[in-house]
Amino acid sequence: MLDTSNNLLNKNGTQSPSEGLQRADKGFSGALKLLFMSRTDRMNKINRNISEYKPTTISSFFDPSNGVYNSVVSGGDSNIRVNAAVAQAVCASQNNFPVIVLHESNLNLAQQMRSNFSSTGRYFEVSPSSKCFEPFYQLDEFQIANQIIETAPKDFDIKFSARYYIEGIGKYLNKSGKHLSFKMVSTCPHSILFDKVEELRLQGKISDSEEQEIKSKLMMGQTENYKIDTFLATLQREIDSVMYRPKTGHKPVNIISALKKKGILCLDINSVSNKLFVSTLISQLKLASTMGLRYTVIIDSIPIDANEEYATYMKAPSDKICKMICTDDLYSMVGGDEKLFAAVVGNSQISVIMNHRSGNSATKWAEVIGQYDRYDESYSTSTGGSREPFKLFETKNHQSGVSVSKNRAFIVQPEQITRMGQTEAYILTAALGELAHLNFLG
Repeated sequence: MLDTSNNLLNKNGTQSPSEGLQRADKGFSGALKLLFMSRTDRMNKINRNISEYKPTTISSFFDPSNGVYNSVVSGGDSNIRVNAAVAQAVCASQNNFPVIVLHESNLNLAQQMRSNFSSTGRYFEVSPSSKCFEPFYQLDEFQIANQIIETAPKDFDIKFSARYYIEGIGKYLNKSGKHLSFKMVSTCPHSILFDKVEELRLQGKISDSEEQEIKSKLMMGQTENYKIDTFLATLQREIDSVMYRPKTGHKPVNIISALKKKGILCLDINSVSNKLFVSTLISQLKLASTMGLRYTVIIDSIPIDANEEYATYMKAPSDKICKMICTDDLYSMVGGDEKLFAAVVGNSQISVIMNHRSGNSATKWAEVIGQYDRYDESYSTSTGGSREPFKLFETKNHQSGVSVSKNRAFIVQPEQITRMGQTEAYILTAALGELAHLNFLG
């Protein structure tokens, strides 16, 4: 069953049912069904402890009055998952949490986010039609250097000394009266940079000691400059479709700048193959945490497997971050990593489980939901005969009996999960300790 220990962004530590939820197994009809059940069936129903609800929208499970909490929505209809993501964003916004939404070309999700938040004055969108992502915007030299070192794959072999080189570039640009930006760093003329620093001194813009300080930093990280150049060129190829370009009518934005403005940022990564792009975003989410920024992040179907930093971020519990994952198959999204799957689900206060095609995924969710004591009845009959004295024919004896056995069974069988309708769902709510079953309205 779900771990309830991380319900930290909730207003009061508990969750009450939404007013939009109505039980389908109570009242006269519920009592009537129980009346016609056998004693064993009634016992099994009690042990399974599934609350049946009337059809409702998924937003009923993301009621702003209950606060904001971690969640997973896995399987089923894509429109329902979009509705869940938007409902979580609305819930977070009404509780004064900024929101970051990361997705891969989910136009429906982007359109719904735009419809709900564009009028707030705090909505930012990054997409091929809104090219405004600037990875270094509002970051200082140290933060930029750290971001590069954190996100660079091992085969780039960027050493720690690269930090000094980035700091040197930053100080040079600052003294030149230029803003530190991705374009400025990525087009830096490394071969003549020392001459450029000397020109600043000759122009009276820096002192002798400032010149020596900048040159010293450049010298300490000089062996890394071409590695940095290669890394930035690779990153530029990945972010090119959404990258900020001056004089295009868009203002630069990234995760840090959006969170500082308490905004709602919807960001299209364009392709899950853009691993440096994803790693950069995760680095900024982690940086925001170290800066003490509280936020809600909603991740729509971006695979976690083969990205160690991403996996580590998703596993880590936090009292300042609320995480939501919407995906057609969470177990597949984590690459079949059972520990990662367990950590993500264990950190969630609500898990919405819908139809899954994969038998392995269905089994994992059945294990999460848990088991119960199931009572099974078995019937036996026997027929015998005996011949009494002074009687010509045998006397027939018929005996029948009922035995009851107790076994452990899944509360929801894996095959039930694979056979569910596209709008059918089981919902685990950790704060209530409840397993609900219902169909969602569109």
